[in-house]
Amino acid sequence: MRTVVLLLLPAVLIGSSIPLVNQERSIGLFMIDGGPLLIAQEDDGKEILLIFLSETFEPSRIVRLAHVRPDRINDVALFDDELILVGHSSSRPNQRSVYVCLIDLDGNVLKQKLLNFPGAETWAEALVLDKEGIYLAGGYNTLKKGWFDAFLLKLNWNFEVVWSRTTGGLSDDWFHRVKRVGSQLLCVGSTESKTKGKADMLIVLYDENGRKIFETSFGGTDWDKAIDALQFNDRIFVLGWTNSHTPYRSGLLLEMSLGGKLIKEHLLDLGSDFSPSGLLAIEDWIIVYGVVWNRETRFDPVMLAINRDGSLHNKNIVPLSNDQTVRGVVLWAGQILIHGESDNPITGKDVFVLSLEIESVLMNVSGLD
Repeated sequence: MRTVVLLLLPAVLIGSSIPLVNQERSIGLFMIDGGPLLIAQEDDGKEILLIFLSETFEPSRIVRLAHVRPDRINDVALFDDELILVGHSSSRPNQRSVYVCLIDLDGNVLKQKLLNFPGAETWAEALVLDKEGIYLAGGYNTLKKGWFDAFLLKLNWNFEVVWSRTTGGLSDDWFHRVKRVGSQLLCVGSTESKTKGKADMLIVLYDENGRKIFETSFGGTDWDKAIDALQFNDRIFVLGWTNSHTPYRSGLLLEMSLGGKLIKEHLLDLGSDFSPSGLLAIEDWIIVYGVVWNRETRFDPVMLAINRDGSLHNKNIVPLSNDQTVRGVVLWAGQILIHGESDNPITGKDVFVLSLEIESVLMNVSGLD
């Protein structure tokens, strides 16, 4: 375990990377009564890890679910001191099926299920919960069709299918994230069948019964993909990345009405490859997070503060020694906690947690070009 405490002007950064024997991928971070809890999965062995951390992000206990090894876990949610994990596993050779698992905080498996859809390959990338059940978003491929449709699925709390919806065309389409917009479900992802270029951002809003309210796509002449969304200031903001407007990857923030009408697009051009991972709202600000190429040797974590009108107010880059991947953020005690993976020349890849003060992220105007 490597712990660093750095004073960056003006942000205070506290962080810890956790070098284990194998390569791990960070899935989720939660604040529980005992402190931070990081969920990770080994790349090779597929073992799921519950990593309990101190307030300085040092591991105090690691629980390994050695008897649960799905091919891939993509998302996790905490509900009543239990964890729901979703992703996919193989139901037969070369055929993925949606996998869902319920565990307690001691690592006991309470329920798990592989959802087989006859004649189809499926996977889940994201989930949201409510008292009625679990909503999963991902991809669906009828083996006869040969390409993926975007897929939204509702389960009850017994992991039984209540309804499922697909949308697609004559090429690959899939959902990357599902978010609540009031009582409705906003799904965002990528479409290659309804595109002006190679791929466009796909945006679909459903009601809680799976009825489609609107579907739209947006993009340019190259690759574009939506990766996250939120409701803010009585509007919908959809975050993605694009190769259509710059010679490198840039962020793209779409500002839309609640009815799906495009109001404005905001290009997040940082001058080099920028891969956004997600966004959240803090007071009157939108925070976009991801990694940016430092124009020399590595990708560093970056936090962008976006004004209410969608313009870039400030940029905070966290310079570290190796390539980083940012998976998500959590707000806690006046801090923004970032979790993801860090390249390690010995183990290959470690999970990490970093902390930035919220005020410094919002108010620092240094680093803007």
